[in-house]
Amino acid sequence: MSAAPAFSVFSAVSELFVTAGVFYIVRRNWTRRTFPLGAFLAVALFEAFVNVLYMSHRAAQASSGADPLPAGLKAAFAAHGLLSLLAYLVFVVLGIFAYQDQRAGRFYFRERPALTWSFLGVWVVSVGSGEALFAVRYLL
Repeated sequence: MSAAPAFSVFSAVSELFVTAGVFYIVRRNWTRRTFPLGAFLAVALFEAFVNVLYMSHRAAQASSGADPLPAGLKAAFAAHGLLSLLAYLVFVVLGIFAYQDQRAGRFYFRERPALTWSFLGVWVVSVGSGEALFAVRYLL
């Protein structure tokens, strides 16, 4: 077990707050309340500039050999990174659609329950896999 870098700890903890933000945004739209554009922008930008940047940095380290990892752990990190990036991009697209629909008096997430729950499921798997990988890498 190696000591967790501060940026890794910050990213792991902040991801839980980002997830709370994602659920807050979806819930407000689901309950037919005003779309929280400010919260959506804050969550989307924070996720892009902190967590996506963090994953890019860690991927560069792993591919350069600066951070030696067993092959299985590298594959797990790569799969997690791809899933997380996909979940983030879907969040941004769905958030934009929800904001546009809200302006037209519709509630995007409420009107698409299968899509909404599928997205939230993928988001939870993405975050859960990241937290699990953090634990395997630094806590076990």
